[in-house]
Amino acid sequence: MTAASAERVAAQVEQWLDERFAELAALTERFIGVLDLDEAGRPDPNEAARRRLRTLAVRYLAEHPVVDGCGIIFSRAALGLERGHLEWWVREDETRFASFTFGVVPGGDRFYDYEHHEWFTRAYDEGLPALVGPYYDFLGVEAYIVTLTLPAAVRGTRIGVVAADIQVADLEGAFLPVLQGAGAEMALVGSRGNVLVGNSSRLLPGTLVSEAPAGFERRLLGAEGAGIELIYRTGDAAG
Repeated sequence: MTAASAERVAAQVEQWLDERFAELAALTERFIGVLDLDEAGRPDPNEAARRRLRTLAVRYLAEHPVVDGCGIIFSRAALGLERGHLEWWVREDETRFASFTFGVVPGGDRFYDYEHHEWFTRAYDEGLPALVGPYYDFLGVEAYIVTLTLPAAVRGTRIGVVAADIQVADLEGAFLPVLQGAGAEMALVGSRGNVLVGNSSRLLPGTLVSEAPAGFERRLLGAEGAGIELIYRTGDAAG
């Protein structure tokens, strides 16, 4: 594979990633803009605020059909509560959207301890964009997905993250034609070394390639912290 071919693929992938994170950043700003704050300056996801958040989330899902779910996920510290709080909406079909509830009380039935999940910690603790996956979403769409997250802050204080889920099948739809036309084996690899999309049988989604195979080069793509890499074989045709 020539350096020019790798450059073309990288440019197309980075444009797609930049657009998705820019859309999520705009949603983050809109979410923050409609939150109410209590007397201590903490976010107050009261019923009125939740209605405003829902309007924004449904609009976002309707305008971005590649996204299966989105929402804002608060840290318990930001709320001053022992229980967590998520405002999450999912796509039921092309025109119907619904809120999704989680068990957020520690020790309660089906407790979802989201503050220990990588998609939350990387954005909230490190303050950077994150793309996590692929993993199987047992709680939502019951398909392999990746999750994009950005930190959410009010008056300079981080309160949680804003996230969007995209199915791996939709990633393949966006990237596989690009990879297949490159003339060499290549794959997009996530932050933990798992293949997101690949163009050969040994680079299937989920395959662990923490180290690039012999004869491959690697290149970091996208926003700082997202951790996406392009790995590609140099010289040989795709297998």
